[in-house]
Amino acid sequence: MGWLWRDSRGPAWKQGWADQTLASMSAPPWPLVAIFGIIFMLLSLSSYINYRVQMQQNMINFKIFLMFLPVLLIFVAKITWSFKPRTAKHGSADDNTRSFPWSMAALVVVLLALVSYQSRVQSMWSPSL
Repeated sequence: MGWLWRDSRGPAWKQGWADQTLASMSAPPWPLVAIFGIIFMLLSLSSYINYRVQMQQNMINFKIFLMFLPVLLIFVAKITWSFKPRTAKHGSADDNTRSFPWSMAALVVVLLALVSYQSRVQSMWSPSL
């Protein structure tokens, strides 16, 4: 029975299996590395081309959205203005102290900003549209 213990306690047994595995590993052959590099490069190129096409479509859609944004803001302001509660008394002193229509003021500010930056916005839109 002593022969079992002697063989298992030799220098190979004292080293861990991870150390043995790492020591026996070698680098893959260069042709295999080159083939995987070429495959990776072609897949990356294909993904990049699809990415560029998708980004161009997204930019065109975003520019169309920005073009219709003032109309959408006017529509939202009109809806919020129509739902504002009004007093039943007309012509009283309470009408003069009503709150300022902040939605209409915000709409005017946005429209003034769009008009002031009109040339820059049009120069961004004209090459794509």
